[in-house]
Amino acid sequence: MARITNDPMGAISGMIGPTVFYTVKGKQYIRAAIREREKDSWSPGQVTYRQKVSKAAAFWGKLAANPARESWKLAADGMSGYNLFLKTNLPAFKGDGSQMDLAWLHLSAGKLPLPHQLIAVAGEGDPTKWNVSWQDDSGNALAQSDDELMVIFAQDGKFTNPLSTGVKRKQKKAVVQAPQGTIQGMYLFFASADGKLYSVDQFVRV
Repeated sequence: MARITNDPMGAISGMIGPTVFYTVKGKQYIRAAIREREKDSWSPGQVTYRQKVSKAAAFWGKLAANPARESWKLAADGMSGYNLFLKTNLPAFKGDGSQMDLAWLHLSAGKLPLPHQLIAVAGEGDPTKWNVSWQDDSGNALAQSDDELMVIFAQDGKFTNPLSTGVKRKQKKAVVQAPQGTIQGMYLFFASADGKLYSVDQFVRV
């Protein structure tokens, strides 16, 4: 039901038939009313896609206590961190979302560039130590010499909080120690010294 407001222009507010009238900052707008769809009207593909989105959204919820989620909020431009995360990571959730491809998943986002030739190689004789190397591209775009290498481990079906290596971009190499337990992979990325800029991550399967 629509009503006439006390506005001097006599603006209409509410719904008349399939049309909704509403006012924002003194200007009146009209849009079509959203109609609920019958559950049976969804095609199998649409049902599967909705399930996938639901799984991805649930995964975002599980990251609530993980500081890595802050990078998505900082990187979002014209949308929420949640929406940016879904847009980026839906391809990582296969089928109805029950299976997740770690190599397609991103846990960090941002405008800070990853250095060229970022490579991680398992240490000889000690598979828990990884030798990571890269080119120093400080001064290229937003890259700074004091950007710090960060790592997140996929471990036993869960993800660690971002771990600081203490190694700067200018140093061009680092030794990363994997935690005890079953490690599926690690996500390498860089963070600015003030913690306001992050790079997208690079996945390394272990």
